[in-house]
Amino acid sequence: MPMSKNKTAFLSYAHEDRGFAERIATELRKAGIDVKIDIWEIKPGDSLIQKIFVEGLSNCDTFLILLSNASVRSKWVREELDYAMIKKMDGVTRIIPLIKEKCEIPPPLRTLLWVDLSVDFNDGIRRVVKSIHDVSEKPPLGKIPDYITELKNSVGGLSRAASTVGSILLSPRDDQLGFEKGYTAEEIHHLVSMLTEEEINDAVDELGEYGLVHTRKGIGTAPYNFVSVEPTYALFLHFKEEGMDYDPIEDIKTVASAVASQKSGIDGNGIQELCNLQPVRINRAVAYLEDYGIVRVRKFLGTAPYSFGHVEAIRKTRQFVEENCK
Repeated sequence: MPMSKNKTAFLSYAHEDRGFAERIATELRKAGIDVKIDIWEIKPGDSLIQKIFVEGLSNCDTFLILLSNASVRSKWVREELDYAMIKKMDGVTRIIPLIKEKCEIPPPLRTLLWVDLSVDFNDGIRRVVKSIHDVSEKPPLGKIPDYITELKNSVGGLSRAASTVGSILLSPRDDQLGFEKGYTAEEIHHLVSMLTEEEINDAVDELGEYGLVHTRKGIGTAPYNFVSVEPTYALFLHFKEEGMDYDPIEDIKTVASAVASQKSGIDGNGIQELCNLQPVRINRAVAYLEDYGIVRVRKFLGTAPYSFGHVEAIRKTRQFVEENCK
């Protein structure tokens, strides 16, 4: 029986983080991952371009980038990231950001799910190993719920198909989760088997056109034109009269009041202490306030389960609270 090909990964890091990077590479090699790291691969007299871009980055399955205050300022790390992003767009390389410490998020990485090694190094390494080896923790699909037996009536002018898909994205919910619950195209079709693939595509396109969902696109997803879909705060507002167990408008007012009460700004944990809301609901409220220019938001890596780092009140915050929260 032929042996399966070992997974390969390239680790990009700043010189200041060498010891931490070597620790990561050592642990991953113990898990059967052939990690390429410059201190092991490049010998005196070797060409840096040949070793890194031709032999290293071009031949790896996964690009790991160790993010720290030093690496986000490193021109060399930026060159490696730019090359990896091109390989990612070609569908060749997966990119996994690794967080050493709280730092500014490089724009190309803001939409990627990262692994925070600053809190629990060993747990973070296990997550990286599972991701590289394509080990999924997703539970199997259950039976179609009894409440999805026919198309939902139109909600707020949406088609019945879009209203049905939207209702799936909202219910049942687990608001203890730090992130919105998304569904793959196959999972949605499993839940609304009365719709054709084309009708599902049209329904998701309709929801996206109104900013009610975020979709992740990809290559080779036919017959669907998306990989997965998740709700935005706007979907909760659109469906707020459909028997939801909380009022998203009240969340927005509560979070705005909390932000306005802090002269120097506030992070997610601070908002949670003042408002006693689950992180995912805080994320929705902050996203609304940011989109409408009511607050100033700063984003960093390593702030999970919150999708932001710091929120500051501005004139519009105080005006919003004065007009809506008294």
